[in-house]
Amino acid sequence: MKREWWVFLLLAIAMFLPVAGYAEETGDTEKKVEILGDIVVTATRSEQNVEKVPAHVAVITAEDIKASGAQSIPDVLRNLGGVLVSDLNGNGNNQTIDMGGFGETANRHVVVVINGRRVNPIDQAGVNWSIIPVENIERIEVLHGSGSVLYGDNAMGGVINIITKRGGEGSKFHVEAAAGTANTSKMRVGGGFSAGPVGLDLGYTEYHTDGYRDRSELDRKNMYGNLQADFTDSFSVFFDVRASQTEYQLPGVLTKAQMDADRTQSVNPNDEGEARKIAFALGSEKDFGQYGALKVNLSYSDEDIDSDMASWWSYMIFDVQTLGLTSQYILEKNLAGRDNRLTLGVDFYDTRYEAWSGSFKGDRSNNYNHSKKTLAGYFQDEFNLTDSLLLNVGARYEKPEIELNADVAEVPGPYGHPANKTDEEMDEGEWAWNIGLAYSFLPGSKIYGRVYRSFRYPVVDEFTSYYTGEINEDLKQETSIGYEAGLGLTLFSKLKLNLRGYMMEVEDEIVWSGIQNENLDETRHVGGEVDFTYQATDLIALYGGGGYTDAEFTKGINDGKDIPLVPAWKANAGVDFKFANGLRYRVQYNYVGGQYFGTDYGNDYDEMDSHNTVDMYLSYNFKGLEIFANATNVFDEEYSDSGFYRSYMMPPDATYYPMPEAVYLVGVRFSY
Repeated sequence: MKREWWVFLLLAIAMFLPVAGYAEETGDTEKKVEILGDIVVTATRSEQNVEKVPAHVAVITAEDIKASGAQSIPDVLRNLGGVLVSDLNGNGNNQTIDMGGFGETANRHVVVVINGRRVNPIDQAGVNWSIIPVENIERIEVLHGSGSVLYGDNAMGGVINIITKRGGEGSKFHVEAAAGTANTSKMRVGGGFSAGPVGLDLGYTEYHTDGYRDRSELDRKNMYGNLQADFTDSFSVFFDVRASQTEYQLPGVLTKAQMDADRTQSVNPNDEGEARKIAFALGSEKDFGQYGALKVNLSYSDEDIDSDMASWWSYMIFDVQTLGLTSQYILEKNLAGRDNRLTLGVDFYDTRYEAWSGSFKGDRSNNYNHSKKTLAGYFQDEFNLTDSLLLNVGARYEKPEIELNADVAEVPGPYGHPANKTDEEMDEGEWAWNIGLAYSFLPGSKIYGRVYRSFRYPVVDEFTSYYTGEINEDLKQETSIGYEAGLGLTLFSKLKLNLRGYMMEVEDEIVWSGIQNENLDETRHVGGEVDFTYQATDLIALYGGGGYTDAEFTKGINDGKDIPLVPAWKANAGVDFKFANGLRYRVQYNYVGGQYFGTDYGNDYDEMDSHNTVDMYLSYNFKGLEIFANATNVFDEEYSDSGFYRSYMMPPDATYYPMPEAVYLVGVRFSY
């Protein structure tokens, strides 16, 4: 493919930026850039200094998000050493985040919360990332490793807590327009104001792309709003509303021969879908002084999805409604003369899930009516053994009530099945616990260790076959025991370094067998991660991250084999130039190692190739006006980050989801 001419323009401009910026930098010697300590909420569900948390919590700010050029939350998180992102469609609409090396079921092993509200679905669809545009995010906190005590089901691999912007002091307004490769366009407008104790933030975003491949078009619209009222220093109330509508095409997989012939083609001429979601949240916080603080949140969401997989003779409609009520009490009081914080909480979620399916658009021959009610209680205590050593202990008991109902019509023929009506109920509870120590040896620095127990329940369409209607009542929830140790280091306000090592022993991990979902033999997930930022000068920051994952079967016929879709290595490294004259330039190298194709549990086929990419971001900011250019995969690396093994073919082969070559986006932002 012919190189886009302005790749070279970006490189040429970058060569002159250090010279241009140096003159400005030397004239402003009093302005210093420092790396500060973080206050996080994810690891404790309330504010805590990160050096007192016996876990690795990465913090990504709104400024980090803007400089990354990312257009989706998963793309923002790609830079973290312990996070792997895959994209089936190459347009940001069908992305999966893996933390801990779970491969095909990765999206069911990470909890995602928005302002403390869970958004994980109860089926295999994965999180609807389009519900929140990246421009509305104040920061993202990523807890690496189990968060099951505080967040329950799904939190085996980690927790992603998305904290949105609130109305600040005074008035503000912002607008953005951008265009790029593959007929991509973006428009955003928003603003906010505050009057006394009340603040309001509103925004609207539209995004369109034709996509890299044929039949990969995406149209996305988002609306969001937040109203915050701080009535007194000790009592506040907030109300959130957000809505999204997404229309997308599904280009499907390609064989190696098809990809070599034309990697942009699609062999699924009619596969497409549409998703609509609206969500509300109402919350309050009351501080009773020496008697503690109470937080209460009420949430509701309604999501409708139309999925037309014509190439598979499958049409489905989904209607999913979720009601949530969470409460948390926090008491900070001396215990035996030492600082102590006790957290008690109750979480309740009620999801109603109804789906219809047929073999062509409009066909509703089959009906699936499921529900899941979850009630959980938890406690966590943080006790300062000394001024520098903190003990963290906690436990959670969670009990879901799962009702599964299927009414499936007859399918005639040798590969068909009779009409079937099934129903089952499950209500087995599970425990999670955590014991950890964190020792703070310098401001913003710590060493820590912890051991924990986690769990994950099967989602409704892991239990239920949507073809025959059969319900696998023998499918059990996953459980794991994990061990973790790490180091967080902040030195001279210049260097921030995080190291983490972990091991999880998992029982009853769930995968698709080709006929139904089944529990695997025991598996082990071992890994290490590193992330760093070094502010070399006020002008230059170096950053990077890396991760190693060894996820394998430890019993059964696949003993010693690697879990598919889990690369052993991934890494990134970059340099960020920020000049006093408003120029900014960022360049980053990314590497993802080889991995076995999905469903290749015996490691019988070749590994999917590793890939190397380079991304760039360039911007100029002057008095609220910002001109920016973002480029990903600038050297046109041809790769796939996901694919599946087909053992039933003669000879066996694999299919691929090709990722885009170079993608560019240029735009302008204005704010005041």
